[in-house]
Formats: sequence, C-alpha cells, structure tokens
Amino acid sequence: MMRVATIQELREKLEGINVARAGSDGVLKTGWPAVDEAIGGGLLEGGLHEWIGVASPNQDRSVSGGDQRRQSRTWSPPLCVLVHLAWQSLLASSHLRWTVWVGQRCFPYPSVMVKDRGTDRRLLDRSLFIMPRNAEGRLWAADIALRSPAVGAVVVDGNTFSMAATRRMQLLAKEHRTLALAVRPTWEQGELSAAHSRWHISWRAVLNTAQQAAHRPQWSLRLLRYKGQPPKRGFDQWVLEWDSGAGALNLFTEVAHSTRATKNTQRHAQREPQVHFRSQPTSQTA
Repeated sequence: MMRVATIQELREKLEGINVARAGSDGVLKTGWPAVDEAIGGGLLEGGLHEWIGVASPNQDRSVSGGDQRRQSRTWSPPLCVLVHLAWQSLLASSHLRWTVWVGQRCFPYPSVMVKDRGTDRRLLDRSLFIMPRNAEGRLWAADIALRSPAVGAVVVDGNTFSMAATRRMQLLAKEHRTLALAVRPTWEQGELSAAHSRWHISWRAVLNTAQQAAHRPQWSLRLLRYKGQPPKRGFDQWVLEWDSGAGALNLFTEVAHSTRATKNTQRHAQREPQVHFRSQPTSQTA
C-alpha cells in the first residue's frame, strides 16, 4: 500500500536514516545497451534528466494557453520508463537506497512497481511518495530529497518548472551525486532547461491485436540532448516495449516482435486496450 507523506514528514524520515553516501562510477546503466552506448555508458548519476511526454505520434507540441490547461488534465507522464530507471538505480546500490516520488502525477500504480509477477516488492517498499500542492512545493521536496545520502533517485513532476528551478536541481544532483528524473508535458519541450539530458517519448501504435497493445505497449524514445555527448544521426531513437508479466521495459526488436506475432490469435482484436500507469493515493496526506 502506498502512503502519501507531507514535505515535513519527508524531512523527518530522511534525517532519521543514517546512511553514508556511497561512491559511484558516475553513470547508471539504463539496461538498454544501445541507449547506453549512445550516451557514453549510461545516465550521469549526478545529473538531472528530463523526460518529455507521453505524446501521441500526431500530437501538436505548439499548443498554448487554454489548450495547455485542458491538455494538462489528461497529460500522462511516461511512468513505465521512470519505474524502470528507478529499479536500475535501486539495484545499482548495495544499500538499496530510497526513491522519492514528488507530485501525484508521478505516482505509478503499485502493480507496475513490482517485478516477477508481484513477488519482488523492493522498489515499492523503498519508495516515498510526496504530494505538494504546487510547483514551488515540488521543487522544495525535490531539494530536500536530493540532499539526503539515503536517497538514490528522485522522480519529480517538473511541469511548469522554470530555468532557475532546473538549474537548482541540476546543481544539487551534481553536488550530492544523486539521480534526478523530471517529467514534463510535450508543450514544454521548447522551454529552457539546465538538465544534463532531455528525452522525448511518444506512444507507438502496435500493429497487432488489442491484447498485444494492452500487455506489451510500446513507446518511441528520442534523445534530444545529452551534454558532452552529441547525438549521432541514426543512433538517437529507439523503441521500448513494456512486458506486463515480467514488469520489465525492454528495447523492442522487429525479430522478437515477429516471433511473438506468429503465436498470437485475433480473438481479442476488437477489445479496447486497458493500460494504466498512474494511481491515486491510497491515504490522505498527513
């Protein structure tokens, strides 16, 4: 069960955990070999990485004003990507450090956070969920979490964050060698940001049965910027596929897709896929 805490409870919780800050080789492997190769081995652990999306393949990123406000109500961040990276961070630490999720929009369903058909709950058990009221509160909570040696990764709703806010997070992540992941809607792709890397994610149509789309949804991942590592043309875009049974997000290959396709039936072809990524909090804020 997920318990949502206040910022004050976050501070008290982290102050009560006595953990020395561990050394690091500087990068966190994403678990996607082709992506790691393109960015020099993995994500910089002491850095802010922004994930922009999820956008539909035909979504217009130029919306503004009232259109932005209306879309913000239905904006769905790429939480499967964030859960995958949070697992990578957790397993890379010998102390199983905490992951702090800041902003209700960032809260995944508990069922998405467990592996091996629900038997491995380590990420869920080592997660703290904070629900500030506004962007200022989200930045404050992220600030507190990034300063704690008990925290391995901070995931924050970066919607409406200014350049100054992203610079603050980038500097804190670098100083305390902590992975910072921020999600932003597609219409903020043009906003200035001090993030070490920026990525764009969009839905990818699955040309198979509705059952396939529900249990193995796919996304197109595109690298927009990685400081010190200019994207190479032809090596800056990938397809990711979620395996709901294993609780894993993998690089998609056409060969694997073709093999599975021959085994699928069409009996669920007319069923609307039901894929859920975000939960409501299970308790009230303290």
